[in-house]
Amino acid sequence: MSVKGFFGSPKAQAASLALAMTVGFGLAIVVLATNGSWVPQKTVLAEEKPIVVPASLFETQNTFRAIAKAVLPAVVEIKTESPVTSQSQDSQNPPPFDFYFGPQSPDSPDQPTDPQEKGKTQNLPKATGLGSGVMVQRQGEKIFILTNNHVIDKADKIKVKLVDDREYDAILVGADPRRDLAMVSITTKETDLVIARLGDSEELQVGDWVLAMGNPLGLEFSVTSGIVSALGRQGGPDDLVNINNYIQTDASINRGNSGGALVNLKGEVVGINTWIASPNGASVGLGFAIPINSTRKPINDFISAGSVRYGWLGASVSDVSKEMAADLKLPSVKGSYIPHVFRGSPADKAGILPGDFVTAINGKTIEDTNRLVQLVGDLPAGQSAEFSLIRNGKATKKTVTIDTRPKETDLKAMKLWPGFVVTPVTPEIREQLDLAPGVEGLIVARVEEKSMADIAGLKISDILKAINGKSVKTIGDFYETLNQQSGEVKLSFVREGVELSIGVTR
Repeated sequence: MSVKGFFGSPKAQAASLALAMTVGFGLAIVVLATNGSWVPQKTVLAEEKPIVVPASLFETQNTFRAIAKAVLPAVVEIKTESPVTSQSQDSQNPPPFDFYFGPQSPDSPDQPTDPQEKGKTQNLPKATGLGSGVMVQRQGEKIFILTNNHVIDKADKIKVKLVDDREYDAILVGADPRRDLAMVSITTKETDLVIARLGDSEELQVGDWVLAMGNPLGLEFSVTSGIVSALGRQGGPDDLVNINNYIQTDASINRGNSGGALVNLKGEVVGINTWIASPNGASVGLGFAIPINSTRKPINDFISAGSVRYGWLGASVSDVSKEMAADLKLPSVKGSYIPHVFRGSPADKAGILPGDFVTAINGKTIEDTNRLVQLVGDLPAGQSAEFSLIRNGKATKKTVTIDTRPKETDLKAMKLWPGFVVTPVTPEIREQLDLAPGVEGLIVARVEEKSMADIAGLKISDILKAINGKSVKTIGDFYETLNQQSGEVKLSFVREGVELSIGVTR
């Protein structure tokens, strides 16, 4: 048979060729798609492919769920209203701790349509605040809630809301700006309110997992997780009154979290969230909480007395530089230096002297002045405490019976001894004050107002030369010589090139 007969007419031949090419091209695509294999591949759907999750992750998730379920009922939302002042209206000078107050926009006052009624029915503008709190104790029908002082500061109306939407009017029990703690209370006959379990913040270590609970930016009863980033952090938004050592965490904390709970994996509250470090007011993973152990005495004091009762040593305290430590014959700068003692105070009665350096209280190491202030403040009035000191380069101990800290007005009426501070004449001081090359001695760096030294006429920049005729050239000489004197002490000094002397009564 001829080729023409096999394929038929030319038109049929063309159609057959086109069909063959199409089939061949399709088969080639299939071969390429199946990696050259003709074995058909089964289509695998995503839900059919098993996902393997370590059991430990489910255990962690279940732990977080259990903690949230157990602790959130003990956390509250706190809403406040306070009168608008010129300070709160001034955006250039926001009130302290503004990071945590949340939006504080004045409510628009009612505007009477009748001009004659204007001023009669107009409400005073209010600033609203938002924060958090933790229910820490119950006594009968009264529930006590711990929060931050800056959450309720100046508030004339306080409302508390629970996770189940129950709301209560709250009253202020007490507030303490030095620790930035406050307590409010609500009254209810309901018996199902949850009281938080307080843990031991001394057990915390860097790296421990923690959860932060509160009401950030009005997003009620939020839970975030992170770790303990550091312990013993100092500072804060208001260093003038702040005496806390903080827990640092990267658990997300924002405005409105103030007063909320920092919780460990046991479901125990180990801190009260307080402030954040941020360049823009938003969380950048630098949150800080007051250790719960630092709140235990304030909690009891608030409930029993309405205020925190601080223990009082009766001495001014300060950190020292390396140069000063060398002058005082100290092994290191770790501790707290006493430049003055209040007359008649617990320190004075116990024999603590100006120039003493405290290294421990009841065996607890004093690393710096902030630590000393905290430990003394937590000591109950009437309790004796052992102070480990370095005096004139030698270790010694004194037993002090702690008293209750007097009011600031009473403190000002008490006399400090010696009432002034000296420092060596350094090249920088010599240049700054344009002192003559031959001028040596100790320069008066500070004179306390209304102290005996101030009343006698001693002034800053006087060059102290001698005490009761004995030359003093170092800070160590100054305190050693001063503490040997009794009765009237004669101070010899140079002022603007003139040799002078005054007498101060010890």
